[in-house]
Amino acid sequence: MAGAGRFHWVDPAADHLALRPWIRPAVAAAVAGLEAAPPESLTWGLLHSDPAPEAFRWDAASGTCGLIDWGAGLVGPLLYDLASAVMYVGGPGHAECLVEAYLRLGTIDPDEVDRGLSSLLRFRWAVQADYFARRIVTNDLTGVASSADNERGLEHARRWLDRLRQ
Repeated sequence: MAGAGRFHWVDPAADHLALRPWIRPAVAAAVAGLEAAPPESLTWGLLHSDPAPEAFRWDAASGTCGLIDWGAGLVGPLLYDLASAVMYVGGPGHAECLVEAYLRLGTIDPDEVDRGLSSLLRFRWAVQADYFARRIVTNDLTGVASSADNERGLEHARRWLDRLRQ
């Protein structure tokens, strides 16, 4: 873990969050919710920080699953990676088996998941809003076909942040 960055990096005062009127308040609320948990009370370790399905590699011959693309790895609450995985499978309504499998590993206990997953999931969507707002403001088209892809990502984050706020 030497040399890894530390959780968290989202600044609710960042200029790019002024892109749309809803972004800064939604991101600030998610950060406040995270800090109320508080992160220091959660189990910490090395995070991948973006365990998207395409980052997993399965070797059928050995029965081993690996995770690639550790460029954004950092030290933080392990629940953040679980929240990221829940986000990628479509939210809590689609993640019961995923959460159960994670808990079977015994890395964190069910009470920690019950106490912190919702705030970490909301924060994870705020990370998405921060990411896509920055990409739009800087016209970053790395890895996408057009600026419309960044707009779709930002809109998806808005819908989830609205849903998780309630």
